[in-house]
Amino acid sequence: MLGSSGRGLNRSVADTCTTLDELKPNISSWFVKVLVTEKTPIRSTKWGKQQRLVFVDKKKESIQGVIYDADIDQLNKIVQLYKTYYIGNGRIKELTTSTSNMAKSKYQIILNRSSYIKRTSEREELPLDHIYELTSFAECPQLADVANTRINLLCGVIHVFPPRFIQKNNRMVQDFVIINEERRPTILTLWEEFVKSEASDLTENIANMPVILGMRLSVYQLGHYHIAPFYLIHQYHRQNNLNYGYATTKTMWKLSLLRSFMTRTTKPWNNPTPHKFKK
Repeated sequence: MLGSSGRGLNRSVADTCTTLDELKPNISSWFVKVLVTEKTPIRSTKWGKQQRLVFVDKKKESIQGVIYDADIDQLNKIVQLYKTYYIGNGRIKELTTSTSNMAKSKYQIILNRSSYIKRTSEREELPLDHIYELTSFAECPQLADVANTRINLLCGVIHVFPPRFIQKNNRMVQDFVIINEERRPTILTLWEEFVKSEASDLTENIANMPVILGMRLSVYQLGHYHIAPFYLIHQYHRQNNLNYGYATTKTMWKLSLLRSFMTRTTKPWNNPTPHKFKK
């Protein structure tokens, strides 16, 4: 059952919801109430098209969701970022490798057009408070080149460089200058598949100084924030796409400060040497 509103929801669904940490491959007739905190662009792989999401419940447990091929067109329009849904009748599958996992759970939910997806009413929505644990730029130097360290950044993009080809490893990358309220410009580098999708979008909208939320970024010695292909996910949202209904939450409060700071920043950005972190 697919739908976009919580009105008329069968109360037995809401009353019998389980939590994400209880989902296992052999579970049947389950329902969960979750907030959509991440949503990737549609990507093509050698197995076909796919789109991944992250769901978070009231206990702040998280699980990855995935949609494949013909189901993407319909479900991509229904499942929206920052909205809360009742979900059920999806297949639970154990992930075979952690490199493809965006969430805490070792399982993922495979959604299709037969899945139960119902938007909650506004009064039933889960809050965004403290969902995103953000890292400050000041914390980054000591995290450079630390194995398995991933950070989340909320920042603005103020300058774009042309894509470039790295012959050593035969990969295409593109650099952007990012800044936040700490006023420490540095470089965000997007790799491979991200150059074709997110980087292209950012380049087209650079005049608007888009605000981005970068998830699971790696910090390298020169202060570049890298997004590795097939593992790290980068999402961005222009100001007019943000939900200011959550303006009192920690994340959106920081975002408001950032937008205020960016509007006072000289545009276009004219410092050719951004700050480089050193170990």
